[in-house]
Amino acid sequence: METVLKYIQQVAKTSVKKQEDHGRILDELREVSRLLACNDKWFQMECNADLIDACVHQRIELMARYRHLLQAAREQGVSASPFSK
Repeated sequence: METVLKYIQQVAKTSVKKQEDHGRILDELREVSRLLACNDKWFQMECNADLIDACVHQRIELMARYRHLLQAAREQGVSASPFSK
């Protein structure tokens, strides 16, 4: 009986950890999406050629980060409703 209880506790801890990891990935995806939206607005408003170049490089970095997070979410089976917070 003790072994069963220990196993149940272990499974519960693993489940909580997975939910925390999933939440972290979703939070990071939301943050990168927000930064991409800010970058897009910055790009639309910028006039200086050097700063436009900086904006483009930042967008490339953010898109790479976004792709990495999406891949990690797929591998871990993370899913979310498109309208959830």
